[in-house]
Amino acid sequence: MEIDNHVKREEVEKLIRNLMGGEECKKMRGKAKHWKKVAEEATVPNGSSSINLDRFINEMLQSNITL
Repeated sequence: MEIDNHVKREEVEKLIRNLMGGEECKKMRGKAKHWKKVAEEATVPNGSSSINLDRFINEMLQSNITL
């Protein structure tokens, strides 16, 4: 969303109201809930993030790379 130099108060108000309670707001809230759920699932023990981190650490420990 962009606002040019010749913005009118009514246009800004309309955009803000739409973001706060309109269809766009509902879509954004739905997406936020979805990504919150995905993040929570990924970070539980044995979730994808935990598994990937364990795999990475094991690969580093098994390699001859020193930090």
